[in-house]
Amino acid sequence: MNALWFFIRKLADYRRELFIGIFLSLTLTLSSIALLTLSGWFISAAAFAGLTAITAAHFNYFMPAAMIRFLALIRILSRYADRVVNHDYTFKILTQLRTWFYQQLIPLAPARLLMHRSGDLLNRIINDIDTLDNLYLNVLSPILISLITLIFITLFTAHFTLLLSMRMLTFFIVTLLFISIITHQHSKIIGKNIQESIALLRINTVDFLQGFIDSLLFIKKENRLSLITKAHDQLMKAQKRLAILKGFTQSAIQLSSGCCVFLILLIGIPLVEKKIINGAELAMIVFLIIATFEQLLSLPLAFLSLGKTQSAAVRLLEIVDHPPAVIFPEKSANNNVIQHHIVLNALSFSYPHQATNVLHNINLTISAGTHLGITGPSGSGKTTLAYLIARIWDPSSGFISIGDIDLKDFSENDCRANISLVTQHVHIFNASVRDNLTLMQTNYSDKNCYHVLEKLELAELVRNLPEGLDTLMGEFGKNFSGGQIRRIAIARALLHNSPIIILDEPSTGLENELMQRIWQNCEVDFENKTVIVITHDEKLLAMMDQHLLLKPLH
Repeated sequence: MNALWFFIRKLADYRRELFIGIFLSLTLTLSSIALLTLSGWFISAAAFAGLTAITAAHFNYFMPAAMIRFLALIRILSRYADRVVNHDYTFKILTQLRTWFYQQLIPLAPARLLMHRSGDLLNRIINDIDTLDNLYLNVLSPILISLITLIFITLFTAHFTLLLSMRMLTFFIVTLLFISIITHQHSKIIGKNIQESIALLRINTVDFLQGFIDSLLFIKKENRLSLITKAHDQLMKAQKRLAILKGFTQSAIQLSSGCCVFLILLIGIPLVEKKIINGAELAMIVFLIIATFEQLLSLPLAFLSLGKTQSAAVRLLEIVDHPPAVIFPEKSANNNVIQHHIVLNALSFSYPHQATNVLHNINLTISAGTHLGITGPSGSGKTTLAYLIARIWDPSSGFISIGDIDLKDFSENDCRANISLVTQHVHIFNASVRDNLTLMQTNYSDKNCYHVLEKLELAELVRNLPEGLDTLMGEFGKNFSGGQIRRIAIARALLHNSPIIILDEPSTGLENELMQRIWQNCEVDFENKTVIVITHDEKLLAMMDQHLLLKPLH
């Protein structure tokens, strides 16, 4: 419940809208109950009045009829206003939650987000936040409205007979609490299963779509489709259980309504005989019970939605509750980096929740302008070392310095200005070639862009595109091959013109001859830069000044 309380406190930013929404919902509920109650009394009173000519002549049917029309009008207006205000409020909440969630994600990127699959993150951003719209509309509002309504109807019936009022209140509380608790206990498990099944379905679907070509080439696509089908079947099973539980809840409420009516008649008829209340008033109380149960049906259903909502809240906080992997100072301690030599001193690192080190007690000096090739078997920590130098992660012990300045003393802007990292898995935005090269910075001209594309032998290709540099690359760069995407990422690093460039498997997807030509084209650009290349390509390693061989610790 702590996760839910966190998001409930966020609703306080819209206290005014919350008050108006609750007021309109309460007006709708009370007017609906009053309409049926007054109608029941009116019909019964008219029937009793018609038993004799004298009572019929003195019966005032104008006032009740006018009140019924008035209540009907109030119900219509309040229903419309309730939908408009509360749904507008819900959309504002969702907007605020999405903005808040993105703001929390930014400090966690990229290190913490690398630990989650893209489909899982997508599901939390879309489905889990959408599920939280239940928090106000289907959880908090019905609970508050039900409590206030019970107070009103108890006070109203107490005006006629305290005995019936207390019996009715006791029955309402016991019945609704019992049904709500049973519903919540079961829906909590089912709701968690639904959220997890939706997440698994989205993860498998995203993985299948992103790796569709690879699945066709290397894996039977039926294997991937079977994972999607299995997740879908799990979701359908959980939703079916929730639908059964909802049906049970509604049936239990209807049964409770009938039992309560029977109990009130059992107690009320002797009161009529004793003339404590009259027959019309007893009929009015019966209609009041029927109307109240109909309106309070939303209370157990609120607990039905509580399980899913609570699970969504927990899943969101699972992401944002983690501290950032690195924390940058607002300003660098020293901006005067003259020599960009890199020193690794007693460097050790282990990933979170792992007891063993990936790297242990590494001491290394990389002179400014050195071209260093790093090789080693999988799992030896090559990519991890690149992430540490680029300060994606901080070392568990030891330190890294650039130009005799501790890497932790650089602000984020200065750190990124000094180090460019081309990762093994390149990210391409669904934007133009220009935007993917410049990353939305406006200080690069077309000439600058084509200059680096010439180096990577992509200039002619881009010039021949329908809109040149303004051609959209598509989602994940789907309009370009894997090798072309990698070359665009290297061109992006060249355009950035930082003194330290780290390339992780730059030759992947490229022919040996093409990679050699690209390296020769970039020799002038790399001449005064510190270039660190992680590769298994022997020919590319031969072009390096120094080699570093990493071996697995275990």
